[in-house]
Amino acid sequence: MKKRFLFETIVGVILFASIFLFGFKGIAAISLLALHPFIGKRKKDTNEVSLLNKIGNYTAGATLLGCIVVNYFSNLTIGNFIIGNNWFGLILSTFILSHGIFGVILFKNE
Repeated sequence: MKKRFLFETIVGVILFASIFLFGFKGIAAISLLALHPFIGKRKKDTNEVSLLNKIGNYTAGATLLGCIVVNYFSNLTIGNFIIGNNWFGLILSTFILSHGIFGVILFKNE
């Protein structure tokens, strides 16, 4: 499971960077998640299920915080990149990145 969450973290970073570099066209980097089913899948025990629920709760909180931050800075322009025009990709990358980070942290402590 750690490999899967580490992969999600890497894809989240790549997605975040590609959206800043290429704008909304950078959302195509999410296609890297197509490799997700091929990375170390096995049957989960009850402890892992409870950890996955906890990861989901933390991810939801981080995504909500990301929504608030993106909304607050929606008029900000960095170079020729306007945050308000690329809100969907930024929130999506926040979701994937936070899910991977919390998964790595919680499964590391297991």
